[in-house]
Amino acid sequence: MYQDHIYELTPKKWEWFAQDVLFHLGFSVVVGPSEGVDEGMDLIVEIKRNEENYKYLVSCKHPYKSKKNVGVRQESDIRDRVEQHDCNGFIAFYSVGATSGLKKKLYALQQKGIDVIEIYLDDVLDIIPTMRGYTLQKYFNAPQKLYHHIVEGTDYKPLICKGESCDKDILTQENIPWSLAGFYIDDANTVHFVYGCKHCVANYCNHPYWAEISQIRYVEQMQMWNSIIEDVSISKGLVLASDYFKDAFTLQHAMLQIQIPQGWGRWI
Repeated sequence: MYQDHIYELTPKKWEWFAQDVLFHLGFSVVVGPSEGVDEGMDLIVEIKRNEENYKYLVSCKHPYKSKKNVGVRQESDIRDRVEQHDCNGFIAFYSVGATSGLKKKLYALQQKGIDVIEIYLDDVLDIIPTMRGYTLQKYFNAPQKLYHHIVEGTDYKPLICKGESCDKDILTQENIPWSLAGFYIDDANTVHFVYGCKHCVANYCNHPYWAEISQIRYVEQMQMWNSIIEDVSISKGLVLASDYFKDAFTLQHAMLQIQIPQGWGRWI
């Protein structure tokens, strides 16, 4: 999981990252990160609700070494800081979680009329996949290499190589660069859809169109690939194997687990 990449950020970069995340969520930045004494605030952001502007004081906490949850001691005098900067609410933007004591404090502030928004590590992990690649590239060297779309556990469905006697999952991080999909036409002009490790299925891909698995991870490239599948499907003189569409659907369904969203750069 790519939280490891998050913990490689410095506390200052975490503040800049928070600014980009909040901008992505619809906030406008009133006061951005600065060097030196911050007077109890890291950022001030604003958003319009019911034709009114709401200002939030943002506290960015990034204990990237200890990875301990933020507690009450690290967030003292929240109400005074919010009022000092003429804000309506408070945003906790943490790369970890919050202790039960701090959560009780934040709840008490809400009861007193201060709007509180809590963004913890789990929330950040959910937000990142919706962000643009050119933004993420400011903080992560290669966002397309972050394998966050693979769902670990019972929900994840591996894509097993169709080569004989091969049981490798071609969607794992180490196997994606060495896998492909393509078409095999047998002596009866019957078209078969194949996918798997390059050394297992490359010789079967005797149709001129094939694709790297690392290539069709990109939404734009998958769209082009789908048009090729359609073209092959209606080619004259060719008969589709009985499992052609089943195998094509299996591939596309599995690829959704590692798909790189639109705008995350392009395959080279």
